[in-house]
Amino acid sequence: MIRSTAKYFPKDIKPKSALSMMNLGTADPIVTSDGTPVTLASFFGRINYDYKSKYLVSATLRADGSSKFAPGNRWGYFPSAGIAWRISDENFMEETKCWISDLKLRLSYGQSGNNRIASDSWKKTFSVATGKLFLDGNETSRTPYLSPNVVFANPDLKWETTTTRNLGLDFSLFNQRLSGSVEVYKNTTSDLLISATIPANTGYERQLQNIGETSNKGVEFTLNWTAIQNKDFRLAASFNIGFNKNKIEKLGKTKSWEQSSNWAGADGPTGDYYIYEGGEIGLMYGYQTDGMYSFDDFDYNNGKYIIKPGVPNNSTLIGAKWFGPGALKFVNQNPDEGTTQTEKDLINAKDKVVIGNANPKHTGGFTLTAEYKGFDFSAFFNWVYGNDVYNANKLNFTNYWGGRLYKNILQEMNTNDRFINVDPSTGKEVTNPAQLKELNKGAKYWSAAMNRAPLHSWVIEDGSFLRLNTLTLGYSVPKKILSKLKLEQLRFYVSGYNLWVWTKYSGYDPEVDAIRSTPLTPGVDYNAYPRSRSFIGGLNLTF
Repeated sequence: MIRSTAKYFPKDIKPKSALSMMNLGTADPIVTSDGTPVTLASFFGRINYDYKSKYLVSATLRADGSSKFAPGNRWGYFPSAGIAWRISDENFMEETKCWISDLKLRLSYGQSGNNRIASDSWKKTFSVATGKLFLDGNETSRTPYLSPNVVFANPDLKWETTTTRNLGLDFSLFNQRLSGSVEVYKNTTSDLLISATIPANTGYERQLQNIGETSNKGVEFTLNWTAIQNKDFRLAASFNIGFNKNKIEKLGKTKSWEQSSNWAGADGPTGDYYIYEGGEIGLMYGYQTDGMYSFDDFDYNNGKYIIKPGVPNNSTLIGAKWFGPGALKFVNQNPDEGTTQTEKDLINAKDKVVIGNANPKHTGGFTLTAEYKGFDFSAFFNWVYGNDVYNANKLNFTNYWGGRLYKNILQEMNTNDRFINVDPSTGKEVTNPAQLKELNKGAKYWSAAMNRAPLHSWVIEDGSFLRLNTLTLGYSVPKKILSKLKLEQLRFYVSGYNLWVWTKYSGYDPEVDAIRSTPLTPGVDYNAYPRSRSFIGGLNLTF
């Protein structure tokens, strides 16, 4: 039996009247959904050949089938093969045995597939909706109707294919005191699965298509060195560095377009990346920042500031609540375009240029390890050099978006450093040039009184960094003591992770990519949670 009680109700409320209050309307219907099942089947076969560990061959054929593609395009076949030659075991290398411990040349080729797309992209689908369409003519009810998918179906979709080619040389010298490898590679991805813009007369905006080809080629170098090794002391280091260059080899019928990262949805900048055949993926596209407008850029008349002829005018781009001295200013990249002076001065989409590149010039890392009697030490560093970061937080935190007038929560644009046109002591707007100049003595940054701001170069920052990723100190109890304790091993250690970052980047962390609605827009930093710094202590015990 279940009993329930209620307290503090008025005495004159009876059960009937209390329960009748529960009938306040029609309950919402239970909504259920059943997604399209996804099926993936894979088969592969492999052949390996080894002759005296001198000649090595491996070959694989893989077949993958996915229900995400239309019948006839569901299966993809991806071969791979690798050969290796241990040169150091050849007879003609006998005289080098004293200093070459191992030398191996290898060559590989392989393909792999990608089917990471939404189900049913190949066929026209409908969803049940109501919206504001009442088919029975009674606007007090909503009759369900079928709404077509917003993405145009494409029955010709097939597997995206990545082909890798690699040539490597492994070496070990001076009784394995020095070892490493050199890698040269070229990877191409063809039939890319990309959401493409299509003509509006189709009735749709986008369609998933297999478009074009991209490539990555580069060199990687790894080196391991044991500098000192004796009974009580060992010192070693390892180092790696990689250089990579990506290229858009082919595109579809559209040879170039502006791609939006959509980090802020419809409120944010559009077309903030530039994609074109022959270019790179990761080119940030926007306006060149030119600081802020000066008093000399305007004429002052009856309380209003009127921009002078010949001065670039970007008022329509920023939707400024305040457009006068101190407003954000862009560079006019096409000062001769237009028939009138007003047209020549106007800053528009034709003044956008490539202002950043998310691709680093090189990346790498190095490790230092040392052992002295029972003590051990290791430190791992990694770096990225030459890439740009799209610091979207700067745009978001210094504009009027979301109805927050004069929103400004960046320390570098505090009240003392940015241009203001409202006197903080009175709360009143100041327009008089002399008073406005006095109010903004030493202002370094423009007014934040903007409805919006497109991507501009102030937001693009150098993302190069060197990070102390891991640092570990340990101590192993001597074997004499362990034997008395009947133990095999007892080691105490303490480790620190993400201990320090050397960088000029102003955000929380230069190692970003928090927002990426498409692989075509890398390097965006927006509201990423800061990477934590952690410390761990413990022991390793073996009986």
